[in-house]
Amino acid sequence: MGTLRNYVDSIFADLPKSAEMLRQKQELLDRMQRRFDELKAEGKSEHEAIGMVFAELGDVDAIRDAAAVGVSANVPEDVSGAGNEQQIYLSTEEVDAYLAHRHSFSWAIATGVFLCIMGPASLFLGQYLVDSFFRQQGRASALTGVLTMVPLFVLIAAGVVLFILYGMREDQFELENKHVVLDAATYNRLKAEHKAFRPRLATAVAIGVALCILAPVSLLLSAVFLGEDNKLSLVFLLSFVAIGVFLFVYYGTQDETYEKLLSIGEFARDRSEKNKMVGIVAGVVFPLAAAIYLIAGFVYAAWGSAWIIFPITGILFGIFATVYSGYMDLKKRK
Repeated sequence: MGTLRNYVDSIFADLPKSAEMLRQKQELLDRMQRRFDELKAEGKSEHEAIGMVFAELGDVDAIRDAAAVGVSANVPEDVSGAGNEQQIYLSTEEVDAYLAHRHSFSWAIATGVFLCIMGPASLFLGQYLVDSFFRQQGRASALTGVLTMVPLFVLIAAGVVLFILYGMREDQFELENKHVVLDAATYNRLKAEHKAFRPRLATAVAIGVALCILAPVSLLLSAVFLGEDNKLSLVFLLSFVAIGVFLFVYYGTQDETYEKLLSIGEFARDRSEKNKMVGIVAGVVFPLAAAIYLIAGFVYAAWGSAWIIFPITGILFGIFATVYSGYMDLKKRK
């Protein structure tokens, strides 16, 4: 079968074409074909049978390493399904559907983050308008002050809705903590697409970094020209940060999609355990930083200085991730 042959070809692609290697390659293909025929005879569809054969194959890297040293790949004749449960096969159609979803997902999550950052900016803009127009004309009231908070909650609510809706759609693909298996043609196509995407990612990251650096500069300049108590300085600061973070999330999520499908980078097999712990820590640290920022802003009115919590959190988290990764590598060598 073409799909099975392409997959076996991808396993042995970087290995020398010796007689022993060709024998092992054909032996592996024959075993996979027999298992595929058994599953078809049991009433499985072609797609289900292929997925089960790939999942039951086990650790592809171990098979490749064994073949490289001249040891016959240890693939049992009859596999009952108790093989590698963390491996999943995706057809070309499923890959295309996942890519389409992730494109929308990256836009939705980036927009949600943008809206959550712009929420406080809308509050400051409303306060600036109230101070500039209503109070000067003596028409400001308690109700006017309350109304300035409406855009804050509307924008944050819209962002949270995007997180929930697209997060639920993400769960439908069931790829969390699983290594994706592709046929050779689809793998090569995605690899070429990823290579073409990388320059756009680099440009977006560079622009995002520049905007985040310019954010405090805009705050200082607006404070000098408009006055220290002018709320527009905070609007400029948060707007620069929001656009920069949008670029990070939008393009970073798309890059993550390619890495997930190709099982490279952060999704390579040898990094799964490390990523799991780092992901758990990130899931605690960054929401905590956001909570501290909001508390400092609402309780102590420290919007102009509390933003420093985000770069500090990012730096400390980066240090933790690097140290933990190095520790796991050292532990593995021992």
